[in-house]
Amino acid sequence: MRAQSVAAARPARMWVTFLVGGAAGLTILLLTQVLSDTRLVFGPWALNGNGALAMPFVGFPLAIYAGWTLLADRHEGRDRLTRLVAYSLGLILGAGLLGLFFALPMALVTAAMYLTWTRGSAVKRSDALLWIAFVASVVIGALPLLGLFGVALLPGSLVLLADRKPAGVRIALGALLVVATLVIAFAVPVLFFPAAAPTS
Repeated sequence: MRAQSVAAARPARMWVTFLVGGAAGLTILLLTQVLSDTRLVFGPWALNGNGALAMPFVGFPLAIYAGWTLLADRHEGRDRLTRLVAYSLGLILGAGLLGLFFALPMALVTAAMYLTWTRGSAVKRSDALLWIAFVASVVIGALPLLGLFGVALLPGSLVLLADRKPAGVRIALGALLVVATLVIAFAVPVLFFPAAAPTS
């Protein structure tokens, strides 16, 4: 009887994980829409129109980092994998087309990095390699045509760096992720590609 109740509880929990991801995706979608209809302008930066796309550039990597870090810490094995998939699908579908364009590549790249790293030899794993991957992601993200791919790389290395770390370290890594995405979305275009900077 207990085995049946545990088995019945698992699909329910998967749906909860999916709905949490969906709520995060919907929130990012709504915030992007609200920003696009405003007239917010700060110096050379405009958050209306196309400038509102800065929201998914920051929001999706943070949502992936937060969701994957929490789920990977609380679950093991196949249960962990199914929850990560459920959360990611919810995030993508909750944001609609925005999720397909932004969140899907980020989730796929994060999954590829995560699976490659966790299945590799423990001897070869090193936080230094993950930091190198993070810095390379920022550099790639600063390039005009590869920006989305670079941003998609950011959560993967930080999710792995956050594994089994204290809460303070995880929060600091999340803050670093936000800073990196803000730099890529706002500072890099203004400093290096003025013609590509968001305008009202």
